[in-house]
Amino acid sequence: MTQGKIYFVRHGQTYANIDKVWHGQTDTELTPEGYEQTRKLGAYFSHYITPTIIYSSPLQRARITAEAIGQSFNLEVIQDPRLMELDLGDWEGETFETLSSTGNNTLHELVHNPDFCSPNGESQNVVKARMLAAIKDINEKHQNESVVIVSHGVAISIALAHYLDDDTTQWPKYSKSNTAFSELCLSSKKLLRFNQSNHLTV
Repeated sequence: MTQGKIYFVRHGQTYANIDKVWHGQTDTELTPEGYEQTRKLGAYFSHYITPTIIYSSPLQRARITAEAIGQSFNLEVIQDPRLMELDLGDWEGETFETLSSTGNNTLHELVHNPDFCSPNGESQNVVKARMLAAIKDINEKHQNESVVIVSHGVAISIALAHYLDDDTTQWPKYSKSNTAFSELCLSSKKLLRFNQSNHLTV
C-alpha cells in the first residue's frame, strides 16, 4: 500500500439500511439507489486515488460496490471473507429499535463490551482479529501499491477504532455513509480522509 496507506470504502445502500434492521452477514441486496451510488463511485473514483488492487467482502453489497470501482480501472476484485460484517447470529434481521428497546441491552453491549457475543454471532474482538489479520496480510502482499478494501460499516469502524484509539468500543465514532471513502495511514495511525462522498454530489 502506498506509503503505508489503506483505502476503505463502505458498500452501497441496502434495503436493510432503509428498514433499519441488522443484516451483518445476511446477504442483503442493494437498493436501486445503492446501485446508483456504486455507479457514481466508480465513475468518480480516480478523483480519490487510482487503485492497483481491490479487495472486498464476498457479501454482494460489498462485492458489487467493489466491482463498480474495478470496472473503471479494468481490475478484478479479490474476495476475502475476513472483511465481512459483524455477524449477529440468531439476531440477524432484528430492527435497531428492537435491539435497543427497554429490557434489551444488545446495542449497548455491542458498543461497550468487546467480548459480547449474540447467540451464534461474533464479538468485537472476533471481528477485530479477522479484520486486522486480513489488513496485515494484504499490506504485506501489496507494499507500495494502492489497495482499496470494500467492506462494511461496523467492520471498518472496529478496525479504525483499534488503529486510532486502541479501543474498539469507540467504533461508533467512525460511522460512515454508504459508498463513503476513507484513507488511513497505518504507519502513523492517522486518518487522512474520512467519510468522503463527493461522488454522490456530481
